[in-house]
Amino acid sequence: MQTNDDTVRPSRARLTLAALWISHFLLWTYGDMLALLQDFSQPVADSLLLSVAVPLALIQTLMILFSIVGKAKPTRWATIAIALVFLIFNAGFVAEAHVGWEYLLGAGYLLVNGLIAWYAWKWPVG
Repeated sequence: MQTNDDTVRPSRARLTLAALWISHFLLWTYGDMLALLQDFSQPVADSLLLSVAVPLALIQTLMILFSIVGKAKPTRWATIAIALVFLIFNAGFVAEAHVGWEYLLGAGYLLVNGLIAWYAWKWPVG
């Protein structure tokens, strides 16, 4: 029985994409924690938290998983599409930044999203 090496053992590209998604997830979590700690005077609406933050966290978590175990071609295109959506979303975050740490965090978001899209684009899928 002949097996595809990419399905038996994660390739370097898969591990790189998973690591970049993990980096994005950790940056996202760090940014949320900083924002929550800074804005203690304004309570966060539960409906906003559930309708935006949880689905975005789930998407990132699933992208980590799919980067490692998903079929190569669909994972590649999904990674590119979702990374570009996050890139646009994070560009909006940078545009609305007010303090220095938000600009720096936004630059980190944009860098990681750009790297995710770039590595997925360059992924040698056969």
